[in-house]
Order: sequence, then C-alpha cells, then structure tokens
Amino acid sequence: MSQFSIKFFSAVRTLAGAGPIRDRLISAYSDNLDSLPKNQIPDCIRLRFESLWRSTHSVKPLAVEGPVVASVRKMSTAEATRCATSIVAMFSELVSDSATGEPLSMLGNSDAENATIAQSRSSTLN
Repeated sequence: MSQFSIKFFSAVRTLAGAGPIRDRLISAYSDNLDSLPKNQIPDCIRLRFESLWRSTHSVKPLAVEGPVVASVRKMSTAEATRCATSIVAMFSELVSDSATGEPLSMLGNSDAENATIAQSRSSTLN
C-alpha cells in the first residue's frame, strides 16, 4: 500500500468515527493529510487535493490555532461534509485498479465488502 493510500485510509477511518463532522474533518486532515508532500500527490487526485488544501487553509489562523482549525471552524456543516466526501472519493481513487493497480482487497476484505464499507462510510459523514 502506498504512503498516500495509507494516509487517506487513516483519514477515512477518522471521518467514519463519532463526533461532529468539523472535529472529525480537522483530525482527519491535520493528522493524516496536511503533511503529505504536495509535489508528490498522485495525478489522479491532484486537482481535488489542491482544492481540499485551499478549503482547509482559507482562513488566517489566530495565534493559538493553525490554518486547518481556523478554516474548518468557519465552514458550514455542508462545506465540511463536502470536504469529508472529497477525502473519501480521493481514497477510493487511490485504491482503485485504474489509478494504481492496487485492488481494494488489499484492505483484507473482498471487493464487494469494501464497496459496501465505502458506501456506508460515505453516507455516515453527516
């Protein structure tokens, strides 16, 4: 599994957890995606990742918070949900056969199980 797939998988796991969407998005992005080398983002997700980065770095932070916290706190629930959905979509693209040649079964589930998991996680982001 590539560095990017691992980081996005961890972000999706965080997004699928309990708590308000903004808190989950802050943790998912800050803990897993913010440190990814921007110049090495795979082409298949580059535009969406750049858009996500702009969304999560759009507000000038106060002295005690970073740009991700400041930006996400200013988002509506719908905006935060769109960002979370984008993370799930990028993860899906990274692990699809057409993007990297790595099948979804690398996660230890069958393709059908992974499709069900991805669908249920996507619907629970609200």
